[in-house]
Amino acid sequence: MQRINNLINGMALLEEEISNTAEIIKEEYNKASSAMMEIQNYFLNGIQAGQPSKSYLLTRKGIEVLGEEVISIDIFIDNVLNFAIYPKKKIEALKDLAMHLQKIYQMIIESTTTT
Repeated sequence: MQRINNLINGMALLEEEISNTAEIIKEEYNKASSAMMEIQNYFLNGIQAGQPSKSYLLTRKGIEVLGEEVISIDIFIDNVLNFAIYPKKKIEALKDLAMHLQKIYQMIIESTTTT
């Protein structure tokens, strides 16, 4: 029984770490969005927040989907993680979001050095 309790405690710690990391990702995406010029956008290729799959663009306004209202970054990231369901999938989604974030910051830096 102790081993099962250890697993349960380990899962609780993992879920807490996922939640804490998600909050950091949200903060960074909000900063990146604010740093973007009005004409800039970034296609979040491979990120899925539900069915059916849609094309999501990070813009200065938040997350845009063609023909729909702008989604706040916080709600979008929550939807991505809720769609992922399992801890392993949530970690993979966070990794994908972090990789995109690096590219977003690179795009922002490049645009400020060329203007």
